Amino acid sequence: MQEYNEELFEMSRQLSQYKKIAVISHVRPDGDAIGSQIGVCLWLKAKGIAFIAHNDDKLPADIAWLDNSVGIQSYEQEAFESCDALLFVDGNTPKRFGRHMKWFENTTKPSFMIDHHPDPFDGYTYMVSVPAAASTAELIYGLYEQTDLSLLSKEAATAIYTGILTDTGGFRFSSVGAKIHHIVADLIERADLRVDEIFQRVFDNRQIKHLALIGRALSRLKLDDESGIATMVIYKKDLDETGCKYDELDGLTQFPLSLQHARVAVIFTQFEDRIKLSFRSKDDFNVNLLARNFDGGGHQKASGAWYESTDMDQAVEDVLKAAKAQLAQMAAGA
Repeated sequence: MQEYNEELFEMSRQLSQYKKIAVISHVRPDGDAIGSQIGVCLWLKAKGIAFIAHNDDKLPADIAWLDNSVGIQSYEQEAFESCDALLFVDGNTPKRFGRHMKWFENTTKPSFMIDHHPDPFDGYTYMVSVPAAASTAELIYGLYEQTDLSLLSKEAATAIYTGILTDTGGFRFSSVGAKIHHIVADLIERADLRVDEIFQRVFDNRQIKHLALIGRALSRLKLDDESGIATMVIYKKDLDETGCKYDELDGLTQFPLSLQHARVAVIFTQFEDRIKLSFRSKDDFNVNLLARNFDGGGHQKASGAWYESTDMDQAVEDVLKAAKAQLAQMAAGA
């Protein structure tokens, strides 16, 4: 943790100045967003600092169980007026926080950010941005480490562990090194975590309707052998007819990416007025650059964007064209 110890120590010092802080996680929350949010809220509580926790969306079932005592709520502007400062977690820009962005733009209250996505917005009072970190939850652990690890409750340890677990694909991604395993080992030992139970709650909770949706998506799975680009398409009617919701689609990118010769995986999910693009990669292909073609972004190996149309055929054609152009540039520069 040495490379960002000083930044986390300074973050802890600055946050400790306030009596009440609003903690906000990004829209369409995942395990890292909620795990980090709960972890930092419980750190504030242990330090005697009051907090409110907000997210613009309902928590998905696979992570909602984490919120035992924090009480994450939806947007409520009046609640923010009672806070001295704002803390954004797991999002590199205010637009990732839904309706909170407008309130952020109009407030004079000090604002803070802890995150691991690249290209952060630079308008915060103070931020800790570490793109090399495997997850934001890793940084929240560092916040405890820079103050007092004895403040780490079992609930906080569970939340942080879940954030790391989900954002590393179950410790499968290249961002996982010895440091992550040291952190996880400390969390397990310190809080006596049952990691099998956590894994089951996060990953082994599908219903028949989810498998029906996966079956439909897999029936449209395609792999371009020459480029190694795998695509999978989900239409709005698939969700309507199976009874699934958009927030129940997490984890589907593992299927196209698991193909033997796949380098890049793209899932196209049709909404009412546009198409969500989910990008993943195995090797040195930077899907963050690919996502930027569609005003999106994220990490080198996991990013997202929106295609501003519901024309699925055109979306697939345009994304494949952009991906192949990027592959050609990589080959030319090799």
